[in-house]
Amino acid sequence: MRGAARRRPPDSLSAPPFVLTALTEEDWPVEVALSATPDVVAWTYYPAGLDEQAARERIGRQRQRAAQGIARRYVLWDAAGTELGTCGIGALDAAEPEVFYALLPAARGRGAATSAVLALVEWARSVGCATVALKTIEGNAASERVARRAGFTCSGGSVEEQHGRPVRLLRWTRVT
Repeated sequence: MRGAARRRPPDSLSAPPFVLTALTEEDWPVEVALSATPDVVAWTYYPAGLDEQAARERIGRQRQRAAQGIARRYVLWDAAGTELGTCGIGALDAAEPEVFYALLPAARGRGAATSAVLALVEWARSVGCATVALKTIEGNAASERVARRAGFTCSGGSVEEQHGRPVRLLRWTRVT
């Protein structure tokens, strides 16, 4: 498959019983809530302590990346219309896209992250991606369980920087 235009994810994806909708400026409260959740900040690239303006700016940067065909972020919703967190797919300009997610504490343990990851993998398969990647910080047992449940296998690791400190990232891959 060639061309980023063919790889632009849709504005929404179904992940029964959940739904993913493209992140908009109105979704700044979920960004603020995730940035105020200590384990989200510890295990992801979410910056700590976003206020409304910083959250809107962060969303603006993400929406620019979506317009460029590089990445797409979504808000993950349950059937009652409650925001559960965010997820997305990046590296859309590369051969192997990468999925990611962050859930609010009240949303965990319901299969939401796994369902979102599977919906993103299915979209990637539908546009011709042979494999999809996912990265976790070593020791993040919950995210490692999500990766395994979604059919990923650990394919190595590397040391990278997160919030100004070195961390060991585990790379997970899945054939679509």
